[in-house]
Amino acid sequence: MLHAIVKAAVDVTAASGGWILARDSGRLTVRAAAGVDIDTAPLAGVSIDEGSGTSGFVIASGQPLALSARADDPRLSEGIAAHLGRRPSTVLCVACESGDNVVGALELIDKSGGATFSFDDVELATLLASIGAVALASGEQAQTAVVSPASLGNDLVRLADVDPARYAVVASAVGALLDRG
Repeated sequence: MLHAIVKAAVDVTAASGGWILARDSGRLTVRAAAGVDIDTAPLAGVSIDEGSGTSGFVIASGQPLALSARADDPRLSEGIAAHLGRRPSTVLCVACESGDNVVGALELIDKSGGATFSFDDVELATLLASIGAVALASGEQAQTAVVSPASLGNDLVRLADVDPARYAVVASAVGALLDRG
């Protein structure tokens, strides 16, 4: 499930790669990763200090972070990015929140064409991170109840009525997942 979430986040934001980290006892551990760079630098299981890099900043603040590389910003050379063997040019990182707890982070790198990550990218990543948070909080090994198509449809109709802007974000993410087959 976590791999599908990371892959969807990479696809819908046009990132070259990304990963989802679980927070545990002062450490952040990669639970799933996807993308171009990830095939040459396997990251699953890599663990870093909770305060390291862009993900550490997001975990500490609870706020999303989207930035372009600057020579004087050490966050792009630390954390999981340090395991890639190169410095990303752009980064988007959002917290995986379960209730009032930050249980991890979803981090994406290098938007296609050298572009910066947009507000829409932040919204989509935040939505996918919230789904990932459920899996992280439950340990992902636990059986997750699958919502019936009818129930999911009803929830989407309610969301469209109550918050059309949020519905548009969810519809875009669901559409991207369905396009993948």
